[in-house]
Amino acid sequence: MHTDNSQHSRSGDGTTERTPRPVLPADRLAAFSDAVVAIAITLLAIRLIDLVPEALDDGDSAVEVVTHHMASISSFLLSFVVIWRIWTVHHEVFPRTGTVSGRVAQINVLWLVCIVALPFPVEMISSYGDEPFVLALYVAVLFASSIALAAMALLLRRSGTRQTAPSRRTVEQVMGNAACLAVALLLVMAVPALAFWPLALLLIDGPALSLARRLAPREPGRDA
Repeated sequence: MHTDNSQHSRSGDGTTERTPRPVLPADRLAAFSDAVVAIAITLLAIRLIDLVPEALDDGDSAVEVVTHHMASISSFLLSFVVIWRIWTVHHEVFPRTGTVSGRVAQINVLWLVCIVALPFPVEMISSYGDEPFVLALYVAVLFASSIALAAMALLLRRSGTRQTAPSRRTVEQVMGNAACLAVALLLVMAVPALAFWPLALLLIDGPALSLARRLAPREPGRDA
């Protein structure tokens, strides 16, 4: 399999010419994505820092700064872990890719929009707690990011070579991550009393895939 980064166009004399499709160095795309993820995490942390002067204005003690804002602290910690988990999967999609197409870059922008938008539902959690709508919005943003990531992995897998495309293991991991978030979203919407517990599924997708690979029959020449 080879990558065709060109498209056909017709010249003035009626002949067909091959015009290069727009491509972007994968390392630049990854570096830009890293910067955006770092900014998103910083925005989450800034909200915690702002709690201290607010607590002083309200006359709260140092202990009450923590005890009165457990929802904000918990949502920050959860979001940090979730973003870290999604970011590590994102990095595994581009480890061997030299360049990416304009379509992959566009989908990556959608993924970054989800990451940047995450502080919004996190702030809503701090203000409204675990209301059903807030929980569903939070998990929906995560699910949308996983769909974008899965789309990028599949496109790179289909258009790349064995040396440059994401491995089959990586694609399975991305798809498993999206499947877990889809189930988590359904559980949050169907059983709001579960609160954030459905997101614990993100911790078992890796072990579940590893077990499935061990149980599956090995095929000659299978891509690891």
